[in-house]
Amino acid sequence: MVSRTATAELDIVSLSLTTYGIAGLPTELGKKVASALGVIEEAIARYGPSHLALSFNGGKDCTALMHLVRAALYKHSTDCSDATGSSAPLVSLYIQYKKSFPEMDAFVQKSIAHYDLELVKRGGPMKQGLQSFKDSFPDIQAIFVGTRRDDPYGDKLQFFSPTDPDWPQFMRVNPILDWTFEDVWGFMRQAGVPYCCLYDQGYTSLGDVDSTTRNPALLKNGKYQPAWTLANGELERSGRSTPSGATGSSSAASGLPIPIREARRAEQF
Repeated sequence: MVSRTATAELDIVSLSLTTYGIAGLPTELGKKVASALGVIEEAIARYGPSHLALSFNGGKDCTALMHLVRAALYKHSTDCSDATGSSAPLVSLYIQYKKSFPEMDAFVQKSIAHYDLELVKRGGPMKQGLQSFKDSFPDIQAIFVGTRRDDPYGDKLQFFSPTDPDWPQFMRVNPILDWTFEDVWGFMRQAGVPYCCLYDQGYTSLGDVDSTTRNPALLKNGKYQPAWTLANGELERSGRSTPSGATGSSSAASGLPIPIREARRAEQF
C-alpha cells in the first residue's frame, strides 16, 4: 500500500533501484519512465547538479518528477565514484497560491526533509516570482518542470524549452511531457511515491482552495474514491473552476492566459 505522507528518512538507494527497475520493465510505463530518466540525466550532464532546480508545490505531477530526479541524481553521484551517493539539497521553487490547501502545504513541508529539498517560496505573479528566484539563485540555469503534453499549451513544449526572451532566463526541462494522468498514478503506486492526502479524498487536480472541489466522477455510492481510481483521465480536471475575477496563470511559451488547474501556477512558465 502506498504511503501518503513523507515522514520516514529517505532510503535513496532503494528509491533509485526501484525507479530504475521500473524503467527496465518491458511495459509502456517502463518505457516512459526510462525516457523521463534519460531527459533528467541529459540535464544533469549539460548543467551539473548545482545548476539545476525543481519546480515543486505538492501536486502529483511534480511529486512524481521529484522522485525521478532524486533517483537520477543518486545514480549520477555513484557513476562519479561518490561512494556515499550523497548529494546537496535539491533547490526547489514553490510559487504559492494566495489561498492554498493546508494539506498541500503540510505535504510540501514533510517533503523537504524526506527528499532533502532546499525549498524556496515565492509569491506570484509567476514572472515576478521567477525573477526574484533568479536574483537569489543566479547560478541556477535550468528548472525541472512537471508539465505534461495534455496540459493547456503543453503541446507547444519540448523536453528542453527555454523561457521566452522577455522572461527570466531559464531552461525548462520537462521530463514527463509525454506522460498521462494514468502514467503518473501508475508510476507513483508502483514506486511507492508518497503523495498529498487530498488525492485519497476525491481530488484529482489541486489548485487554489476557491477554485478546487472534489471530482464528481469519483463519487460512488455517496463516497469519494481515490484519484488513482479515475477511469477516464480526460476528466482529471473536473471539479476545477476559475473564481470570479481570476485570470489564471500565463504561459511563457504562448503569452496567453492558462485556465487555473492542477498546481500549474508553480509549474508552467
